Amino acid sequence: MDVKDAMFHYTSAPHRSMDQYTTFVFDSGDHEPPTFDDVVAHVERRARSVPRLQIRIGDAVGLLEYPRWIRDPTPPRDHVVDHDLSDGRHTLNSFLAERACVPVDATTRAWTVHVGRGLSGVDGIRGAATVVIVQVSHALSDGSVGTRIVRALFGPDEPTDNVTFPDDPAVSRPRRVRDAVIATALLPYRWARSQRRMGRAQQTYLDAVRTGELVAPAPVEPTRVNAHPDETRAVHVLQFPKSQWTGGPATVTATALTAVGAALSTYLAAHGERVGTRIRATVPTAIGTSAAWPAVNRTVPAAVDLHPELTDASDRASAVAHALNLQRERVNDRRHIDATRSAEIYPAALLLGFGRRARLVAPRSGTPERVTSHTVVTSVNRTGLDLELGSSRATLCAGVASLSPGCSITHAVYGYGDVVTVCVTACPTTVPDHAVYADLLRSAVDETCGALHGTSTTAVRR
Repeated sequence: MDVKDAMFHYTSAPHRSMDQYTTFVFDSGDHEPPTFDDVVAHVERRARSVPRLQIRIGDAVGLLEYPRWIRDPTPPRDHVVDHDLSDGRHTLNSFLAERACVPVDATTRAWTVHVGRGLSGVDGIRGAATVVIVQVSHALSDGSVGTRIVRALFGPDEPTDNVTFPDDPAVSRPRRVRDAVIATALLPYRWARSQRRMGRAQQTYLDAVRTGELVAPAPVEPTRVNAHPDETRAVHVLQFPKSQWTGGPATVTATALTAVGAALSTYLAAHGERVGTRIRATVPTAIGTSAAWPAVNRTVPAAVDLHPELTDASDRASAVAHALNLQRERVNDRRHIDATRSAEIYPAALLLGFGRRARLVAPRSGTPERVTSHTVVTSVNRTGLDLELGSSRATLCAGVASLSPGCSITHAVYGYGDVVTVCVTACPTTVPDHAVYADLLRSAVDETCGALHGTSTTAVRR
């Protein structure tokens, strides 16, 4: 397994799930909703045609080598979990928040389908709502792969052959002891080789940054939303008509970033924090398909300035779009790709050993002295999907962007059908007034869309 995928496996823990949570709400309309047995039969039939859903992680003894992908003998029906939400105590927000606290154990099962039945009060649903969360280890899937997986499971066309993806990982037999022995014997050689490779590649990249050929934002002062989160989670799913986000020159991603910058600036100012010109968001940015990239995950983080100092929304959106383009250029530059890939042969035992030591001495509370960004904004376009579950149709897409050390609030933006959904994930311990922030963000989206796209905030929101 590539080190970049392995790190998602290593860092996912009960207090910090790094999994993908691809969520859809199916509306039964005038029909009866599917039973749990119906969903199990549907998923089992479809999953057998998806090789990506027939593997799990095989760790080496002592974690002395990076894991392998091995066959998962568990039948698909054992990956499906029933949740009765008819007691009136659950909402879509609370159900997502509960799931976001519990990662999969990818050495046993790399994916799980959660089926929430009987949920009421979901905006835009005419009939009975069935909530389906496809939870997948991030080592197995990024956002684009998650889209392909849900299309394979719930697309309108029944697969007639195996549904393979271009980047399906190689699968082998478990070799736990053999891998550990070989990795231990080769550790000095691999370390020396990795130092030479990393030194050359990273120096070339840093030279490009130093001369201004590539723009890599320097660390900035943290804010209250950069407190280290604990294991608790809160989620707010905000729905907007897709028509509200179109009509102007700004993309959905640039519009969302502009609105997040405005909401965060207002929120922090209300707490007496002066943010000046520096509010940043980490945006997972795709590596181009032409680049050689052995990892399943083809996105890397990019820190984008949100320019809160610009009061005019159009000016701010233009500045944000420019900053985003600069980071896309940096991420896809050969020197950055070479520097990122240079760690691929670094010994796993050393990587994990240093990682364990760092976690032991790292503070579990408080705020870091410097940060690369203040929040995360992911954006995934799923408008091309048309998903079905029996006679029910998917009407809403949602999800969770993971929290991490130094980041207590994140955003995930999804387009599906005629709805754009903005999902806010927060740690209620470190951001106790997360509902206030969600309201500020809703208002900021309305104002930003009105300024950029000329759309009315009185449009019907689902």
